[in-house]
Amino acid sequence: MCRRTYLRLILILAVVILSGRGMACAQWSQPPATDSAVEYQFAAMDAYATTNYNFSAAEPSVELGLADRVAELESALKKINDKEAAARQKAAGRMSARAGGRIHLDWAAFSQSEANKVQMGDNLNGVELRRGRIYVKGSGFHVIDYKVQWDFAGDQVAAKDVYLTVNELPILGHVRVGHFKEPFSLEEMTSAKYITFMERANPNVLAPERHLGVMAFDCSQYENMTWAVGAFASKRGVEAQSDHGATAVTFRLTGLPWYDEASDGRGLFHIGSGYSFRDAWDDEFLGNIRPQEAHLAEQFNALIGNVDYVSEVCGELAFVYGPFSAQAEYIGAYVADINGDAANLQSCYAYISYFLTGEHRPYERSTGIFTRVKPLENFFRIRDCDGCVHTGKGAWEVAARWSYLDLTDEAIQLGRWSNFTVGLNWYLNPYTRLMWNYVYSDVTPDFMPGQPDSVGHAFMMRAQVEF
Repeated sequence: MCRRTYLRLILILAVVILSGRGMACAQWSQPPATDSAVEYQFAAMDAYATTNYNFSAAEPSVELGLADRVAELESALKKINDKEAAARQKAAGRMSARAGGRIHLDWAAFSQSEANKVQMGDNLNGVELRRGRIYVKGSGFHVIDYKVQWDFAGDQVAAKDVYLTVNELPILGHVRVGHFKEPFSLEEMTSAKYITFMERANPNVLAPERHLGVMAFDCSQYENMTWAVGAFASKRGVEAQSDHGATAVTFRLTGLPWYDEASDGRGLFHIGSGYSFRDAWDDEFLGNIRPQEAHLAEQFNALIGNVDYVSEVCGELAFVYGPFSAQAEYIGAYVADINGDAANLQSCYAYISYFLTGEHRPYERSTGIFTRVKPLENFFRIRDCDGCVHTGKGAWEVAARWSYLDLTDEAIQLGRWSNFTVGLNWYLNPYTRLMWNYVYSDVTPDFMPGQPDSVGHAFMMRAQVEF
C-alpha cells in the first residue's frame, strides 16, 4: 500500500473510536429522538440496576452476615459471663486468702535537760524496726471474713489482729471473735498506717488496746452513725502473761452530723464517745509509758497497784474542710482502790493538719475512722525523648499537736506531761510515706518534790511502706 492508503485507514479507525464513545455517552446524557426523555431515563436505570447492582439479591446476604456476627458476639459474652459466675460460685464455697504487710523503720535523736535525764532516763539516739507485720486475710460463703496478723519487730513475735467475723446478722449486724482492738478512742481505732503523727498522743496510754474478746458492731442505713460493744479479757499489768480472768466491757458510739456527699467527704464533722468498765488484772493499771511520744525514748514506770476496777470515758471530735482538718479527744479514767480510795486521771490532745497539695483526710463512714490518704499525683521522675525530666510531687502535709497527760491526784502522784509536736508528711503514693516529727516535752515531776521541771526534745523520722 501507498502512504496515502495508510493515512486513510488510520483516519477511518479514529472516527470509529470517537463515534463509539459518543454513542455511549449519549445513551446516558441524551435520549434518542424517537423516545421521550422520561421513558428513556427509567429504562436505562432499570437496565443498569439489573445488570450491574442487583440490590434485591444483595440485601439478604448482608443482613445474614451481620446477624451471624451478632450471634457470635452474644455467644462469646455468654461464655465469659458463665465463666465468671462459675468462678464466683466456686469462691463462695471456700475461704479466699490475700497476704500483705507493712514496714515502719524509725530513726530518732534526743536532747534532754539534766533534770529530764534524771527523771525520765537518758535517751540514746538510734534506729529501730518499729513495725514489721505480715497478715493474711480473706472471706467466704458471703458472710464470713477473717484476718491473721503478726508483728516481727522487737525482741519477740506478737499476735496483733487474729479474728473471725460473721456478717449480715439480724439486729447485731456483725459479730467479731478473737484478738483485736477494743472499740475506744478515734486515735486508737485509726490504724498506725493512717495516723497523722509517728506516734499516738500520750492520752492514748489510758485507752485499751488489743485483747481477746467478742464484739458486735454495725452502722446506720445511711452510714451517719456507728456503734460497737464488746466484752474482753482485761490485761493491763506489765507482768501479766495471758489474757484471762479479769474482764472488761467497752462501748463506742459515733455520729456524723455533716458529711459532704458531693465532694466524697472533703467536708465532714465527726463526734464520738466511748466507755469502758474494767476489772484490774493482777490489781494493776497502766505500766510502762513513753512520755516523750517517741518509741525509742526510755520508758517511764507508771504502774498503779492495789486497784479494784477502772472506769474510763472518751469524747471525740474531728472536722475536715478540704485540705484542712482538726481532731481532738478527751480521755478520763476513774481508778478505784481496793481500800476504797479513788483517783481521777485525765488527758486530752488536739491537733490540726493541712495538705499543701490539696488532698484531704479520707473517712470510712461504716466504721467511723480515718483511712488511707491518696495523693492527687503520685511521686515519679521520668525523662522524655527530649531529655527533659518530669516529676510528680506526691502529697505533702504539715501538722501540729498539743497533748496533756495528768497522772496526779490525791491518791496517785506520778506527774504531768505536756507535749507539743510538729510534723511533716510526704505521701509518695497511697502505700508509701516519709514522716518527720519534732517533739517538745515538758514534765512536771510531782513524784519528785523539789525537782525542777524537765524538758526533752526528740527529732524523729520514719520510712513507711505497705504491701
